[in-house]
Amino acid sequence: MGASIKMWLKLLWQNKFNISWKYIPRTLAITLVTALFTPFTIYEHIRFNRKIRNTEIKKPPIFIVGHWRTGTTHLQNLLLLDDKYGYLDLVEATFPHLMLSGFKFISAVMKPLIPDKRPMDNMAMTAATPQEHEFAIVDLCLLSPQSGLIFPENRDRYLKYGTFEDATEAEVKEWKDNLVFYLKKLTLKEGGKQLLLKNPLDTHRVKLILEVFPDAKFINIYRNPYKVFFSTVKLHNVNTHLFWLQKPHYELNDFIFDLYLEFYDKFYQDFDSIPKDQIIELKYEDLISKPMEELEKIYEQLNLGDFELVNGKIQTYLDSLTGYQVGNYKISKKDKELIYSKWHETIDRWGYEKP
Repeated sequence: MGASIKMWLKLLWQNKFNISWKYIPRTLAITLVTALFTPFTIYEHIRFNRKIRNTEIKKPPIFIVGHWRTGTTHLQNLLLLDDKYGYLDLVEATFPHLMLSGFKFISAVMKPLIPDKRPMDNMAMTAATPQEHEFAIVDLCLLSPQSGLIFPENRDRYLKYGTFEDATEAEVKEWKDNLVFYLKKLTLKEGGKQLLLKNPLDTHRVKLILEVFPDAKFINIYRNPYKVFFSTVKLHNVNTHLFWLQKPHYELNDFIFDLYLEFYDKFYQDFDSIPKDQIIELKYEDLISKPMEELEKIYEQLNLGDFELVNGKIQTYLDSLTGYQVGNYKISKKDKELIYSKWHETIDRWGYEKP
């Protein structure tokens, strides 16, 4: 609903308006809301675009990467307790064209529609909850695998916008231009703060991001792949139908196996080209068992300042999470053998158990 009318119609055209009957009401609702917001989108464009383009991103953005369900949100929540960082929330991710002029209005409208907890893991959720900038990129230019969530029968058309290796030079430039524009807009909204972002799809785009932001910093968080697989299956089963305009018929498990491999094959292919003082990796299980120690390592490795200034605030937040239950999965030996046969390279690299 946060796309421009031009981009919304372009998405429909690309997919030949092949919408399942069940989702016609959803399509009409999106069309109506997009049309109603068009005058406000034009207003924001006229009022702010020059100011946005003249905005400088003086401090290198920090990108939290890692596959879905590896703890990226928890890590970002912890680091954002240091108020020197800026981030995007649910409204800014969903309505990138209205985040400067219509923010308060949209926040008020969305507030009663947002569930108290995320359906896939029961983490608290509000309009101010940090979100992935990938959703904003979909609204701005469609150049994202996430566009395939809307038309899953045509998802292969959009998967190339993960690594962009099979994309045209014009598409790569368009994606870079939109990323820079959006992060400039977010920087303006956040008063020039250093941006702390998280987006799983950036895991296999590190090289592209460095071409745009040579001083960008990266935190790769990884987690037991056996648990990640089942948690990702749950994520798809609970969440992805909310985006559909047609029902998919592909094999979900194969899709998860293949995309995970693409993530980490590309990430480790480019890993040695990342300056060592701009990258750190950490294990989710270590973050849970010894959070203060792991966070201090991040501050030291990436030169983020004095950790002592924020560790008390972080400890108070951690104390508030006492009693929170993470998902628990019964994983059979057969399941482990299948997952290991697909993902053995990362399982071995990170030192998780073999079947």
